[in-house]
Amino acid sequence: MSLIEYSPPTYLTTLTDQGTEPLVMAWLGSFPSAKTREAYSYDLRRFSEWLEQHKAGGLLEAKRAHVDLFARHLEDVGYKPATRAQWLSALSSFYDYSCSVMALSVNPASNVRRPKLPNYSPRLGLNLDTAPKVVKASERLAPEHRALVALCLFTGLRISEALSVKAEDFRDEAGHKVLEVTSKGGRSDLVPISPAALRLLTEVLEAHPVGLLLPGIDRFKASRMVAALGKEAELGRPLSPHDLRHGAVTCALEAGEPLHRVQQLARHASPVTTQRYDHSRDRLDSSAAYGLARAIGGNS
Repeated sequence: MSLIEYSPPTYLTTLTDQGTEPLVMAWLGSFPSAKTREAYSYDLRRFSEWLEQHKAGGLLEAKRAHVDLFARHLEDVGYKPATRAQWLSALSSFYDYSCSVMALSVNPASNVRRPKLPNYSPRLGLNLDTAPKVVKASERLAPEHRALVALCLFTGLRISEALSVKAEDFRDEAGHKVLEVTSKGGRSDLVPISPAALRLLTEVLEAHPVGLLLPGIDRFKASRMVAALGKEAELGRPLSPHDLRHGAVTCALEAGEPLHRVQQLARHASPVTTQRYDHSRDRLDSSAAYGLARAIGGNS
C-alpha cells in the first residue's frame, strides 16, 4: 500500500511489532483533515524513498544526520524555504508520534535547523490595480472561472476549500449570506459572501443547486483555469490559484481594512501570517524611513 493512500488498518496491535506501515497509518489518522493527511503522506513517502536510494535503511532507522542531509538535498534541488520547512515539520511530527507510542526513543528531526522564512510573502500577488482586471477577465470566461474568483479572490478561500464547496453549504445567518467552510485542521468556519461574490456565483448555483458547486474540477484543472484568467487579464505573468487568495489578503490590507479583520477573512491562526502578505506598494510608500529622513534634514 502506498503511504499516500490513507486507509487505517481495522485492527492495530503493538505498533512496533507490525512494521512501519501501521505506525504511519496511525500517525496520519491523528490528523482530522484529509488534505493534511495527503500532504504529510507525500512528504514522508519522499523521505522514505530518499533513504532507500541512499541505502540508509527505513524510516525508523533514520538518524539526525540523514534528516540534515535530506534538508540540504531539498535546498540543492531548488525547493523554496516554505516548502522545505513544511517537509521538515512533517518529518518531525511523524517522529514525535513514533516516540509517543514508544516506537522510537529519540526524534531524529527535532533539532534539525529549519529554513528561516521572511516576514513578508515573496510573491507579488494581486493588488487593487490588477485584481479588478482579473474580475473583468472572469466575466468574459465561463461561469466556473467566475466562481473561482468569487470564492478565492472575493472570499479568501484556499483552492482546496473552494473545490469542496457544496450548494448546501450556503445559508442565511443574521441577515448575511454565509458559507460554511471546513478550514485547515478540520475546523468549521462561517465565511460571509459579499453581494459582489454572490453575483459571480449565480450561474454555478443555478446549474448545481445540490452537491458540489464545481463538480469535475480538480486542483490541476483549477490551476489551468486560473492561468487562463491571468492570460485573459493580460497581467504579463503567470497566475496561480494561491495568487487569488493572496490577493484577497493583500487587497483588503491595501484598502485599509484592519489587520484583525483581514486575519479573520483569511482564517489565519496568527496575525503574523497575515502581516507577511502586507508588502504592497503603499506599505513601502508610507515607510517610516521617509519621515525619518525629513525629520533629520536629509533628502526625502
